[in-house]
Amino acid sequence: MLKIPKSQIPSKSECLSILTKNKTPFNVIEHCKAVCKVAEEIADRLISNGINLNKKLVIAASLLHDIEREKKDHIEEGAKLIKSLGFPKVSEVIKKHSLYKVENPERQPKTYEEKIVFYADKRVKGSQVVSLEERFADLKKRYDIDLTKEFEFSKKVEKELFQ
Repeated sequence: MLKIPKSQIPSKSECLSILTKNKTPFNVIEHCKAVCKVAEEIADRLISNGINLNKKLVIAASLLHDIEREKKDHIEEGAKLIKSLGFPKVSEVIKKHSLYKVENPERQPKTYEEKIVFYADKRVKGSQVVSLEERFADLKKRYDIDLTKEFEFSKKVEKELFQ
């Protein structure tokens, strides 16, 4: 009997099932759902403007981007987990949502899908959509760090997505 490979990109319901089976905390899942909503809206707008992008990839990566949020290096751990589940494309997008060392070109989002997930995550505080300014003020307060260059990078991505 021929084995039919599963899709390289999980559906929304598969993503939610993966989050639940992973015991990802409820508040993190709610954050991921809010990020996904923002990401979908941006993807739809870009697609309607004639930009060719993979919306299914945007949805999956935005839903799964913080799957390992409770772990120390949550981005690397999440990307590894998603890759091990057979979703390498989704894993690659997840790797690029970090602000950590954003000045390093290797870590920067380059594709539309990566930029959308990166930016949508920066617009959601908890499960609320907020401005970049509000989100970065909250991050600065919570972690007591200077995020000036990360904020500027995020503004640059915003400009690229909304020009």
